[in-house]
Amino acid sequence: MPAHLPAHLTAQLPAQLPALGSAHLSVLLVVAEAGSFSEAALRLGLAQSTVSHTVRVAENALGVQIFQRGRHGAWPTAAGARVLAHARAAAAALHAMTLPSAPLSGTLRVVSCRSVIRQFITPALNAFGKLYPDVQVVVRDTSGEHDEIEALVRAGEADLGLGRLPMHPELDTRELLADEYLIIASAHAPPIRTWADFHRAAYIVCQEDCAPFIAAHINRSSQPPTPAVRLKDPQVALGRVAEGHGFTVLTGLVSVPLASHLRASSLPTPLWRPIGSVTRRGQQEVSPLIDAFRDAVLSPGALRAAAGRQAHLIRFGEEVR
Repeated sequence: MPAHLPAHLTAQLPAQLPALGSAHLSVLLVVAEAGSFSEAALRLGLAQSTVSHTVRVAENALGVQIFQRGRHGAWPTAAGARVLAHARAAAAALHAMTLPSAPLSGTLRVVSCRSVIRQFITPALNAFGKLYPDVQVVVRDTSGEHDEIEALVRAGEADLGLGRLPMHPELDTRELLADEYLIIASAHAPPIRTWADFHRAAYIVCQEDCAPFIAAHINRSSQPPTPAVRLKDPQVALGRVAEGHGFTVLTGLVSVPLASHLRASSLPTPLWRPIGSVTRRGQQEVSPLIDAFRDAVLSPGALRAAAGRQAHLIRFGEEVR
């Protein structure tokens, strides 16, 4: 217990605090954002062994495994995701101590496709609100093609857009993640392995999950598809599939969690949906809000943690390319 503190203050401190400092917080947060120890070492200007040692010290001090290590990088465990949430709050608190400026405030308008909102944005809003209580985030969803997101950002009706890349070259774009377009069929239906199999079966098109983009890919790889029926709602399409009326094509984020009586497989020529964030250039008034939202919600570590059990279906950050 620190001897230089008055007794009435030391009595209020926890009996034992983890022996962690700002250096540990920085390493943990950069590893989470970079998605690997080697990339974190490059960003921090440290040896990879130093980064690994710092993470191990933090894990030993807290008594939990913060990162799962693998040949594809490092990602937070369930316990690690909770630690990182506290680490971000602690880092924000330390940062606030050094900055006498007023806290962030204002309104951030975000437009996104529904699957990204459901999987990544909505679960993060409460935590973001606690970090920035004076910032109001207004979320708007879109249906159909992702050019609607581009149009809203370019027109100034949204500050930050999250949608399928590429977007207009006048917009500032950052790659975030990618998920695969999958054939969703009944578990009892014959497998679709070739384009010939694809064209023989009844194709239920879901208009709200990039239908023209998928059709163009099929046309390039084989021949123009002939839909058996066109529907708007992915859940209605999945219901038709479950009843044995054919198959549909949906992205991984749209189709999860997949019912046990359905089966997912790659297209005969695989296709991935790259998702990125887009902003207009020169948005001085909302740029700090955008940066804060990107750091707290859209970093590779935050996205991977939000994906949870679905993380293996998604490519993050540098993996998108």
